[in-house]
Amino acid sequence: MDSLVCIFRAVSAIVNAKQVVGVPNWENSVSAFLSMVVVGCLSVAVLDLWQRLAHRLGGLPPTNWAVVGRWLLMLLRQGILFNTELAQAPPLPRERLIGWVFHYIIGVVYVWIYVTLWQPNWGLDNPLADGLLFGAVSAVVPWLFFMPATGAGLFGSRTPRPVFVSLSALVVHAIFGVAIGVFSVLL
Repeated sequence: MDSLVCIFRAVSAIVNAKQVVGVPNWENSVSAFLSMVVVGCLSVAVLDLWQRLAHRLGGLPPTNWAVVGRWLLMLLRQGILFNTELAQAPPLPRERLIGWVFHYIIGVVYVWIYVTLWQPNWGLDNPLADGLLFGAVSAVVPWLFFMPATGAGLFGSRTPRPVFVSLSALVVHAIFGVAIGVFSVLL
């Protein structure tokens, strides 16, 4: 929990531009930022390992990060936020790499949300339960934004198995949330 307090204080220092507990802002800010990056990357790696394991054991295909990269590139180049024709669009150079990098950046953003918004307002004392709840709640992002933005529809309604796709997103985000809760306490 000390790690979370340190991160929260550092984020507050960035916003308030004052010293926190006698430590210069930049030191606290850099430490907090690095902690969030490490927790985010480790938590995303757990999510990715889970997807690979689920693929090997049950045939669940892992997320195609090339499509995510294509979506981001088309958003930036053409301003298309909700791209219903994304699957039919031709591949773009470096879309897979861009998708993977974006995936990890978003993981760090989720950690920032967890530390600055979730923990101070709704956090539980148990990091496993807290992370699980945060992860489950965060599944609304793919259900209501990312699936529609990439042409899969609300709750994956335009996919062959929308219930399966939605439940998969819930499970993956719950595992990701547990990893955030655990790593936030350990680091």
